[in-house]
Amino acid sequence: MNLSIFETDMREDIVTKLLGGDIDLETSRYLDRLLELASLEEAEHQFLIDPFDRSVALVFQLFNSSDLDPWDVDLTIFLEMFNERIEKTENIDLPTCGKLVRMAWSILKNQASSLIERQEKSLHYEEEEVWDFDGGWETEFDDEDYNFSLGVLSGAADDKLPSMFEGRIHRDESRPVTLVELLMGLQSAGKLAEEQRLREAIAKERRESNERARARFSGSLHVENLENDLKRTWNALKNNTSETSQSVELSDIVSTLNQTSLKSGMNEEEAKAEAQVTALVSALFLTNRGYVDISQEEGSNGKIVLENLWKDAQDFSTLTKHLHPESILEDNKIV
Repeated sequence: MNLSIFETDMREDIVTKLLGGDIDLETSRYLDRLLELASLEEAEHQFLIDPFDRSVALVFQLFNSSDLDPWDVDLTIFLEMFNERIEKTENIDLPTCGKLVRMAWSILKNQASSLIERQEKSLHYEEEEVWDFDGGWETEFDDEDYNFSLGVLSGAADDKLPSMFEGRIHRDESRPVTLVELLMGLQSAGKLAEEQRLREAIAKERRESNERARARFSGSLHVENLENDLKRTWNALKNNTSETSQSVELSDIVSTLNQTSLKSGMNEEEAKAEAQVTALVSALFLTNRGYVDISQEEGSNGKIVLENLWKDAQDFSTLTKHLHPESILEDNKIV
């Protein structure tokens, strides 16, 4: 039947069923909104013709608003009425059917979203406040514990004590153990824990000692010997030069330093390694300070050659004072 409430072609029974079926539209809390929406010329239901379609569209439009509970719309009733109408109608208006299905899907989506939101809110409950009261040692014992302790101290429980150590303590898994075995196991575990703590303390002390030693000697050992290495390398270079050539291969300098180290009592392997490192490092420093010039022949294995730039110099210390009037050493450190 036509609705006098809306003064337009709609069906009151359709609106009532979609809103739950048990309401009176004239007293419904949605009446004012329904009337306001029904009067809007741009509302979607205004473009529909059939009263069924207009009534469904009116309700669906109303509940697209976020401030209304989408669960107040009974989509099950809509599906039943919609299927019945499809079966009985000869000429189906497919665009209108599509519009109603789209609007129903929007309501269903809002219902699902609100359900998820309610579920999340139920999980974020406030934890009950716990009264954290530390009453001291006296709150850790009850009357039974007190009576037992009193019986042991007074001797009243002497007859029962032996049986306590003879009984078996059963667990869900593994074999049963006696109380004596349990106490002995705890004692052994305590000893193992103490030994482990002792080992950790010794290891920690050893690490700290090594770190202190490294901090004390790092960066000083090589600096203290660098000037001596430069002098040894320059002397080896000077000894390998001739009147016709001031150029000497680095390998010849290494050989000279190696022989010197062997004579000082160093074993052959250490002497060779020390000579190679000393010659290469010193060659770079001597080049940087202007004593020599360094070059390398072409090729991946090209020979490294040092050229003495001060042919007439006979003493390293004298040459150093000449090249660096302001001493490059201060308190035996390179500056």
